[in-house]
Amino acid sequence: MKLLLVGASGVLGSRLYNDVIKKKWDILGTYCSHEHEGLFRLDLRQRKSIEKVFNFFNPEVVILAGGITDVDLCEKRPGLAEEVNIKGTLDVIKKTRACGARLVFLSTDYIFDGRNGPYKEEDMPEPVNIYGRTKLEAETAVRGISHDYLIIRTAQLYGVNHRGKNYAVKIIQNMRNNKEVSAAYDFYSTPTYAGALSGSIIKLIEKKHTGIFHIAGKDFTDRYSYVSKISEIFGLKKTLIKKVSLKDLHLTARRPLKAGLNTDKAGKFLGGLLIGVDKGIGLLKDEFHEIGYKV
Repeated sequence: MKLLLVGASGVLGSRLYNDVIKKKWDILGTYCSHEHEGLFRLDLRQRKSIEKVFNFFNPEVVILAGGITDVDLCEKRPGLAEEVNIKGTLDVIKKTRACGARLVFLSTDYIFDGRNGPYKEEDMPEPVNIYGRTKLEAETAVRGISHDYLIIRTAQLYGVNHRGKNYAVKIIQNMRNNKEVSAAYDFYSTPTYAGALSGSIIKLIEKKHTGIFHIAGKDFTDRYSYVSKISEIFGLKKTLIKKVSLKDLHLTARRPLKAGLNTDKAGKFLGGLLIGVDKGIGLLKDEFHEIGYKV
C-alpha cells in the first residue's frame, strides 16, 4: 500500500509514520515548518507544493494529519488558520480524488460547543472558536467532494515526537524542573494516547472503513485530574499542581468546557486499542524509557 502522510513531524504524525514503516507499507511523510530527516516538505498554503508531492508519489491512501492545531494562534490569526486548515485541506482533497486515493482526515472534539460532552458522531457540531470552525468547514469539504473518505475525530492528544511539543510533555518538563503548573478543574475532555490513535487509524484503513469515527481515550476527565494522574505515574510532586478554573488561565481562544468524544461506535471495531488515562500515561512513560527520551 502506498500511503502519503501529510504532517508526519507532529505528535500523531511521527508515531503513525513509524508504525506504518513497521507494517512495511510504502510511505512518504511530509513536514512544513520543522524539517526532519526522511520527510518531504509540503506547505498546505501552496498548491504547487501539494501538487509536487502528489505527482511524485501517486498515493493510494492519504492521511491528512497536518494543519494548524494551536488553538490560540488560530484565534489570533484567523486568516492563516483558514488558509491552512480550510483551503489547504480543500487542495489536498482535490488531488486525492484526482489520483483515485482514499482520504483519511484528522479532526477534533473542538467542533462541539462543550455543553454536553462526550459527543457521539451524530451529535450536532457548534464550534466556539476559530480552530473548531476551520476544522468543521474542512470536514464539510471532505464530505462534499471526496467519495472515499474516513474522518477521524480525536481529543487532547498526548505522546512523544522528536520535538516533544504537546501538553503532557510540557507538564512533565515543568514539574521535573520544580515549576508550578496550573490545571483547570472545570475543563473536561477524553485524553488520547498517540500510540492508541495510530494503531486505531491503521486498523480502520486495513478494514476499509469509511465515514466518521470518534477515536479517543476511554476516560472523560477534567484537566486537573489528568495532570494529577501524570504526576502520580511519573513520580512528580503533586504539590506543584495549582487547581484553577479555566477562566483563570486567561486564554486567547474560548474552549469547550465539556467536550471529549464518545467512542462506542469505534469500540465495536477496535476493541482493546481504546484505552484510558492510566494505561495511556503508563505507556507514555514506557516509551520515554525505551527511546531514552529526556524530559
